[in-house]
Amino acid sequence: MTNSVRLKWLLAESDMRAGAEAEALPLLSVSISWGVRRRKASDMTTRAASEDLSNYKLCRAGDLVINRMRAFQGALGIAPEAGIVSPDYAVLRVESKVDKRWLNYYLTSGFIVSTMASMVRGIGGTEAGNVRTPRLNVSDLQSMTAPLASAEEQRAIADYLDRETARIDTLIEEQQRLIEMLRERRESAIRSVLLAGLDDEAPRQSSGVALLGDIPSHWRMVPTRYLCTITTGSEDSGNATDDGAYPLYVRGREVLRIDHYSFDGEAVMTPGDGQGGTGKVFHYVNGKFEAHQRVYVFKDFIGISGWYFYYFLSAFLRPVALAGSNTVTMESLRRPLLADFQVAVPPLEEQHQIATYLDEQTAGVDDLIAESERFIELARERRSALITAAVTGQIDLREMV
Repeated sequence: MTNSVRLKWLLAESDMRAGAEAEALPLLSVSISWGVRRRKASDMTTRAASEDLSNYKLCRAGDLVINRMRAFQGALGIAPEAGIVSPDYAVLRVESKVDKRWLNYYLTSGFIVSTMASMVRGIGGTEAGNVRTPRLNVSDLQSMTAPLASAEEQRAIADYLDRETARIDTLIEEQQRLIEMLRERRESAIRSVLLAGLDDEAPRQSSGVALLGDIPSHWRMVPTRYLCTITTGSEDSGNATDDGAYPLYVRGREVLRIDHYSFDGEAVMTPGDGQGGTGKVFHYVNGKFEAHQRVYVFKDFIGISGWYFYYFLSAFLRPVALAGSNTVTMESLRRPLLADFQVAVPPLEEQHQIATYLDEQTAGVDDLIAESERFIELARERRSALITAAVTGQIDLREMV
């Protein structure tokens, strides 16, 4: 690979609208993780499922589809089938002589994604993912260059990367399954202790909550409203700063930073909605912090340890809430549901004993999970570096041509 060619000679934008064909074609989506695929029913909000899709764009199998709002994070891919996509996506026809697998690898390689990040037009900085209404203009994409590789070279590179990334992806999937198993084991152990305590011979009584079953007879079931204050934060993710002195708890698992705080003390938090999954993300903090406006903050605990409350809420909020719901998923949490949520409350000293025991029992599992997560992170870095090296000619694949 020596010379280069501008992408405008390889990619031509298509802006055909679905019209009456919208009902017959599958709705496709684009993500950072999986490229282009059919949108699952669970990915669609009620509004998205019922809206008029006639203005959506048509794409053919083999077209390059770009989520312009997330292109700087690698949200693009080759359509595996004909379908319709969001009108805000960009659809581009790929020149027939270009190996589409090679093009996909090239455009998702680290250095190209970084170049796209520098071209995003919007408010904010892409380095923190804080651009508001970001867009990658198609003309900017087309102004970029690609190596002028022959069809044989493109195919050899794509074949090589298909093999090598498949091996890495298999290793990552194995570690993800291990993490899932470890988390299930961890949750099962926690739930058992939170309902039985540490004395197996203690007399038991019904908790009054079908999903929870029996609890020790000297414990009380208390609605959360009587155990703490429930409020929300007031911040937005866009106000985060990389070097902020205080943690900012947002609607996902990631904890951002900010330069001021509104809360100071012991608290437990869970997002009311968000990408992390409703009822799946929980945080405990004891100190100065800030919270997103859609994050519920439980504080000012009365008669209950904040750490014990964290264990109980994170273990039982989602299953108990779903058991009382007519739906199979939760799109959001409402304050009345949280206020009415029943907590099994032992005497305070017993709460501390239970929390200490759970800390000890879960430490080993947490270490194994952290080790697997580090392996996945390194494997993804290796995958990204491998793609970049192959598409830029740093790996000599001429003998494969």
